[in-house]
Amino acid sequence: MRKIYFGFLVLFGCFLIVLPGCNLINPHENTPTYIHVDSFVFTSTPNVNISNSHSITTVYAYYNNIGIGTFDLPCTIPVMATGTGTLELVPGIIQDGLNSLVSTYPYYTSDDYSFAAQPGKIINHNPTTHYYTDIKKTTISDFTFGNTNFGMTKGNRQIVAVYNKDSLVFEGDASGEIILQAVGDSSVDSSKIQFTIPLNQNQAYIEFNYKSSIPFYVGLSANFSSYISTDPYYLAGIAPNDHWEKFYLQVSDFAGRAQATSYAFYIKAVLGSGQTNGRLLIDNIQLVTF
Repeated sequence: MRKIYFGFLVLFGCFLIVLPGCNLINPHENTPTYIHVDSFVFTSTPNVNISNSHSITTVYAYYNNIGIGTFDLPCTIPVMATGTGTLELVPGIIQDGLNSLVSTYPYYTSDDYSFAAQPGKIINHNPTTHYYTDIKKTTISDFTFGNTNFGMTKGNRQIVAVYNKDSLVFEGDASGEIILQAVGDSSVDSSKIQFTIPLNQNQAYIEFNYKSSIPFYVGLSANFSSYISTDPYYLAGIAPNDHWEKFYLQVSDFAGRAQATSYAFYIKAVLGSGQTNGRLLIDNIQLVTF
């Protein structure tokens, strides 16, 4: 009987010792303040002539310079805030059309939002962004006045300018159009604009807007002189999309490998499996760097 009683005391004593230990392992947690973000408001950039179209799909969040996480828009961000602090929201984009390849976009400004902590409350916030004022833009083609700035290199269909304002023109007075009308039709077009890609930068992008019922490919050729250039190297294949969408093509890696004096932009359009006709619309093709 004494042994049983003594064992009980030992177990009870261990239990008392463990209790404060549990409090140390699981301390009382603060309640976060929640910041709800539907989307970024995109504003014009002073003294920068560039299309303001965008496709910001993601936000990178930092509170007082400490990373919180990456969130798909729209989202509600839990912030372990105390007092008054600053939430930095950095725009994120889908690179090269790959949903698995999301990154911050170096040419869009971040949004800094100062707020007082309200634990358990949801605060709605509309972050704003725009291009940095020191960006450099090279227009490859915006199809203004019907100038395509492209020439056909292969295939039997060529990119042309279209003026119909309904759903065929994204903005401005015209967009580019490739129509494939029969099985076997194809189009490979090269930009007449030869452009440089600075090698002293980590990132450079070609942006464009598109709407297409057929798959197409975009890429670059590298020019080493007036007489020597490579065949086009296609960097991304793009599936059909029934509404206008913004595309961000990262080209700095290709330029870093090629080390060429200039580059040309290529568009290759083909019919998909089982298709007998289709149309590609494209607009605002521009190279953006610092």
